Amino acid sequence: MKNLLSADEAGRFWPVAAICALGAACLGLVQFVGAEAAYAYWLPGMPNDQYAFLRFRAWWIAWTDVGFFVLPFLAMLLWGGGRLRDCHLSLRGFLRHFWIYAAIYAGMFPIIYVVSWQSSFLQFYPMYLQAGRSWTDLLAWEALYAGQFIAVEFFFRGFLVGGLGRHLGLAAIPVAVMPYMMLHFAKPWPEAYGALVAGFALGALAWKTKSIWGGVFIHCAVALTMDFLALSHKGQLPWLHS
Repeated sequence: MKNLLSADEAGRFWPVAAICALGAACLGLVQFVGAEAAYAYWLPGMPNDQYAFLRFRAWWIAWTDVGFFVLPFLAMLLWGGGRLRDCHLSLRGFLRHFWIYAAIYAGMFPIIYVVSWQSSFLQFYPMYLQAGRSWTDLLAWEALYAGQFIAVEFFFRGFLVGGLGRHLGLAAIPVAVMPYMMLHFAKPWPEAYGALVAGFALGALAWKTKSIWGGVFIHCAVALTMDFLALSHKGQLPWLHS
């Protein structure tokens, strides 16, 4: 490699390679350690009671938080050279441009409402099947789910777009879009292809505003809307059968 790259090329290659390698390792951690098989292997004695599925979802979200937030956050913090500042953590940028995200959500709502009547949507959402069983189930699930979106936005729009952006510029956005769409392959196909558009849009907005929090807001608002519409269509909202 030393003979293949000039000093200038090597100075750009190795930081990008380090971020991409850590990113790939973190994606694998979430995919494999956060899986149901790993949960069953590492916690074989967990009771099979009414909260068994919620505990598995909590396991999946915990490893999502570790892989998509804790490890990349620590890497950028310990790297030095202001790398953590590259990760678009500005709250001010989000508040200043909040109207953009509110307008995006308003534009998405009619689409979500129409899609929410499809059988594939109702079979998949909410991802915690017993979310409508009680207020405890619903609030616990939505709180866990919201925390996961902070990790997702930090990883894709902070660590990848922001971290790679120092070396690749705007080209970091399409680089981050590919694994972001792949993350949605297990979901209904309209949502997977919608992630392609969302990846570009949220990446560009994070680049512009220097903030991932708009993406967190959009994710939480959309996810909450999808869950409530699915539960409403199925007559499973807690206050409908309490």
